[in-house]
Amino acid sequence: MFADHARIFVAAGAGGDGASSFRREAHVPRGGPDGGDGGRGGDVTLAVEAGMTTVGDYLRRRHIRATAGGRGAGRRAHGRNGASVVVPVPPGTVVRDEEGGWIGELMAPGERLVVAHGGRGGRGNAHFATATHRAPRHYEKGTPGEERWIELELKLIAEIGLVGAPNAGKSTLLAALTAATPKVGNYPFTTTSPNLGVVELPAESDGDPRLAVIADLPGLIEGAHEGHGLGLTFLRHVERTRVLVGVIDGAADDPLGQWGAVADELRHYDPALLERPMRLVVTKMDLPEARGRWRTLRAAIGRDAGDVPIALSAQAGTGLDELRRSLVEALDEADRRPAASAPDEVLVHRFDPLTTGWEVVAEADALRIKGRRIEAAAARTDFENEESRERFERMITRLGIEAELVRRGIEPGTLVRIGGAELEWGEE
Repeated sequence: MFADHARIFVAAGAGGDGASSFRREAHVPRGGPDGGDGGRGGDVTLAVEAGMTTVGDYLRRRHIRATAGGRGAGRRAHGRNGASVVVPVPPGTVVRDEEGGWIGELMAPGERLVVAHGGRGGRGNAHFATATHRAPRHYEKGTPGEERWIELELKLIAEIGLVGAPNAGKSTLLAALTAATPKVGNYPFTTTSPNLGVVELPAESDGDPRLAVIADLPGLIEGAHEGHGLGLTFLRHVERTRVLVGVIDGAADDPLGQWGAVADELRHYDPALLERPMRLVVTKMDLPEARGRWRTLRAAIGRDAGDVPIALSAQAGTGLDELRRSLVEALDEADRRPAASAPDEVLVHRFDPLTTGWEVVAEADALRIKGRRIEAAAARTDFENEESRERFERMITRLGIEAELVRRGIEPGTLVRIGGAELEWGEE
């Protein structure tokens, strides 16, 4: 099933907990701490897979999770790292967050993008021994992995794009030029999703024929740039084509008016599209009405567009060789032009005052302490471990959080939430 948009939930693995352990050997009555570290959680990574042309698989597989890291053990044994998950995506996939913010773009086979980082493994108690505290029981829990919804948007990468009004003959032309078998019908919007094929073009010398990927894209109607009809679906894919073929229905009631509406929609969406190498073809020349107006159409199109169109009949096979030769020239012209600039979307790094700071906010039945540093510390703390709990209490005192809670009139029994931890304020 072809799909060019999918929304998926990605969850990296949590880091494994460190261990609280002490060396136990014969003739070593006071063995020191030897708790090992927890393993790192697995990442979720997108990777480009050559030949993949749809994100339709992710309309059903919407939740993707990596595995957690293993827990540390005695004798400084470290936990295993969690297995990462590699998610294949087609070339030309744009990745955005849930708010539509830019995350990245994957173009070439083999490119990778980590969209959810695994949590860090906690340190074992062997890390916390000092000259004055030789038998610490404190260890760190692993931190949670990243979780978020992301949007996958596919913009097909085709060298040649067929553009035109609905029922102009684009699918029939694609079938005639390639081995593709698109759905063909004598009614508008036969094509509701892009079709791809490989066209064989004449070689420039005695070498092998040149191959190019060509896309038959859904037809355009007036208002397509505003989302009418299948416009945005179409326009998303035409962005990356290097050469355009304007397909004009020679049997339409008003072929020039129909093509003019298509050109206007391209101009409204992105004026640079009309600056790319373009070849115009008039189709359905096997029909009497198209043959009868050919001379008038050729003169009018040449006058308006400054280019002589190619008359062809995909059914009869006439004009196809001329079009293939013209496409070689158009691709050569595209090669001589400067490379397209990078997308104007950029990853915006917003300043977050809570990265190192903190704040206390009231909730319906609790007080919440917010701040990246303090939330990470809470996630690493085992509050059932007395020594670990005392270390955390000293931290909130040192940072001034306890003083702020007291200023707000906190009382014993009040719930305090820090990240995913929920604590009850005690008299002590």
